[in-house]
Amino acid sequence: MNTVMTPDHAGLALAHRIAECLPHRDGHAWTAAVYSAWWTTRPAARLTQSGRTGAVIVAVHPWRTEIAFQLDDREPYGPDLVTDRTAPQPVTREILRRVLPLLDDATAAAQGPRPADAAPVRLEHLRRVGAVLRAHGVEPAEGRGMLAHSSALDWRGASGARYWATLVGSNPAVDFMFRGPVRELEAVLPLFLDEPSGLPRRVRGVKSAVERRLAAHLTRFATVEPFAVTGLSIDTVKGPHGFAVSICAPGAPVTDDSPALAELHGVGADFLISLVPLLTR
Repeated sequence: MNTVMTPDHAGLALAHRIAECLPHRDGHAWTAAVYSAWWTTRPAARLTQSGRTGAVIVAVHPWRTEIAFQLDDREPYGPDLVTDRTAPQPVTREILRRVLPLLDDATAAAQGPRPADAAPVRLEHLRRVGAVLRAHGVEPAEGRGMLAHSSALDWRGASGARYWATLVGSNPAVDFMFRGPVRELEAVLPLFLDEPSGLPRRVRGVKSAVERRLAAHLTRFATVEPFAVTGLSIDTVKGPHGFAVSICAPGAPVTDDSPALAELHGVGADFLISLVPLLTR
């Protein structure tokens, strides 16, 4: 006899698959249970992880998915994110990019509201990132960041590109910096940005050949604008954002090996962890 999947079962099935896609934390996987979200009568589920404060609520619609984060003193009365994606992998990616950073930020603000209290919070997040890097055969250098009350990890990928992950104060969102050849930058930056849409667009007012090449590539994934002097601003829809800049000599022709630098802000620690396999090869 064929079994008909009810909406509740379909919602929970999606939540279970999302839980399987989300990265473990200190060996703990995510789990999913049926939940009644305040803002909808659609089937919903609550995702939790042992050792982590709060939860993620997922409500399933035929053509969209609604997502919110929950804390003991924060019951969501509406979604924090609405995406037209309904498959597990793209929904998971948006949870990692845009929802878990909000959850972790609210948690960290309560744990370490003063700079003097913040070090254990940021070091715990960096410890988790470092452990995953080591599991992939990379030994990161650890040290103080360039800003007050900051800590950083520094490592190289197999391609020779160099990466830095910096946390400031109790903010659990990572400042992620890349330095390497432009061909690698073109491959790495879209991992953090919005899904591609349409064809590349020309950006007016870009000064250098390297930045013109980067701008043409990145317009599919983000809003790209030139800075007044040099470099490009990169902005996404409530996701990681930052800048990219050529570090070639002025007037130098562009090649795949032309050096460039980029920095993105607002990268969730779990999102960075999920990308470690791609950032170490």
